[in-house]
Amino acid sequence: MVMINTDDGQAVAPDMQVHYAKWRNWEKSLREEVAPKLRSAAKLLRQNIGLQTEGKWSTESGPQAFATKYKEYLTEEVAALEAMADNAEKFAKQISKAIDMLMKNEGDAAAWLDKEAAKIPAVYISDDKQAALDEFEKHPSGANLARLKRNRY
Repeated sequence: MVMINTDDGQAVAPDMQVHYAKWRNWEKSLREEVAPKLRSAAKLLRQNIGLQTEGKWSTESGPQAFATKYKEYLTEEVAALEAMADNAEKFAKQISKAIDMLMKNEGDAAAWLDKEAAKIPAVYISDDKQAALDEFEKHPSGANLARLKRNRY
């Protein structure tokens, strides 16, 4: 069998090289680009929350009510961005494990990685929203629907 060397010097069979190259690229992109950019966006939004002051919105009740809701929205966005960054990093770690499996010829690394990817939520749902969803499923009512609608995420 002909072996091909990877970028880190390991020898792999040609059919494994495709998985290796693709997965290494994904892992690097998630770890070095995606997660840091999500964290940076969360940091900028967190700074923006601090800028929502009376100096910007005045002391009148209408603008203050909007500012309060806007801060809540920004806070939820920060949590969502941080959760997405965490998920990107978790998946990057799983990709690294799959690469190790591939290199050691341990089981079906592609099938394992597919299963691990399926465990990572595609959509961020806050703990509050999940609790509201659970409660609504158990006890569908107008009050529980209203509670559910109060949570953006």
